[in-house]
Amino acid sequence: MKLQAVSNRKLYIQIADQIRDQIMAGAVEAGRQLPSERELAQNLGVSRPTVREALIALEVAGLVEVRVGVGAFVRQRDDKRTPLPELSASPLETMAVRRLLEPEAAALASRQISPEGTARLDETLRRMRDETEAGQWSSDSDRMLHMTLADACGNAVLRETLDGLWTSRRGEVDTRFHQHLADIDAVRQHILGDHEAIVAAIVGGNAEGARTAMSKHLDFVSAAMLEAWE
Repeated sequence: MKLQAVSNRKLYIQIADQIRDQIMAGAVEAGRQLPSERELAQNLGVSRPTVREALIALEVAGLVEVRVGVGAFVRQRDDKRTPLPELSASPLETMAVRRLLEPEAAALASRQISPEGTARLDETLRRMRDETEAGQWSSDSDRMLHMTLADACGNAVLRETLDGLWTSRRGEVDTRFHQHLADIDAVRQHILGDHEAIVAAIVGGNAEGARTAMSKHLDFVSAAMLEAWE
């Protein structure tokens, strides 16, 4: 029997591996731009968002530089085979699960958040406003706001699941993915407005409003992750 090994590697890592091999073989010289996301997706038979994950994995590995609105450019390299961030979860898959769970967590939190939780939300929003005004974005502030809601939802299993999702957000690929989004001023401003709407609904005890505000926020971020950057 002639059997082939079954690969359980993430799809975007498999794609990044192929592009890395081409770069190492000299198919694209240092400083030159890689083919567009659309072209790569067509040649590989995958979606453009998956190609984007692969390009960011290559960026984390130091092989390319991603310029939002322009494309990906090959960086100077040596002859060593650069390792890819194999342990990073797919940012798109993580977001898909967040969209399922976090709106309900927000609705639950609106019914039972403590004064301490409310104070933490207020302080986190203040920090987010200062960061946005300074043209910055902090994953720590983002996590603090969302996990404050998870802490207040009253369901230990849901809270633990959300904590796991946010732990996966700390992976190099996800962090870089969201940082590229946050580098866009309009995205930062929109996200701040979303967070303010979420907090207002929760503090006001409006469960349906909190659920809707969280859904709209995650829908916006998900759409921004899927939009073409070129």
